[in-house]
Amino acid sequence: MRGGRSAAEYVTCRATVRRLLADFLGSEPADVPLGRRPCPGCGSVDHGPPAVLSPGGGPLLSISHSAGLGMLALSDAPVGVDVEAFRDVPVAELAVAALTPAERNIVLDAPEPHRTGLFLRCWTRKEAVLKAVGIGVTASLTALETKADRPGPVKVTTGPAHSVAATWWVTDLSVPHGWTASLASPAAGGRTITVQAL
Repeated sequence: MRGGRSAAEYVTCRATVRRLLADFLGSEPADVPLGRRPCPGCGSVDHGPPAVLSPGGGPLLSISHSAGLGMLALSDAPVGVDVEAFRDVPVAELAVAALTPAERNIVLDAPEPHRTGLFLRCWTRKEAVLKAVGIGVTASLTALETKADRPGPVKVTTGPAHSVAATWWVTDLSVPHGWTASLASPAAGGRTITVQAL
């Protein structure tokens, strides 16, 4: 953690997640067993996706927070959510490691502040998909094409490099000004997405 503020935000986010899950499950926050599912890439539970570890199972979930805004996604299918605050980002430096050639052309050709917005759109889409897969940002980001110039939902495909070959619907979420957020769910299934501000 980069300091006291980051640590406090992390603890606050996790406490809020436990409270919201308790409301959803009809239990007390202290009775919500949070842990991790096995990583689909290596099988380790040390860094797999977050999970409710109740004997009967619980909803699949994804958690994200950035600069005071937290998000929790619950589903009966794999799901990933990511939120990022708008801030100074060294887009030109990060583009080679994080963007596909098509994304780089779109993002780097845009004037600021649109350039940063497009970069963060790509980033949140990629991270949401990789969270839905269950591996997080451990695989090549340049292998995920997120169609930066299109408003969501868009289809994003993962391959063997991401542990799961699948197609995902990635939706841009409505969040307060100053943040951007994306949610990924399996393309097969036609699920309805509901966003609630709490």
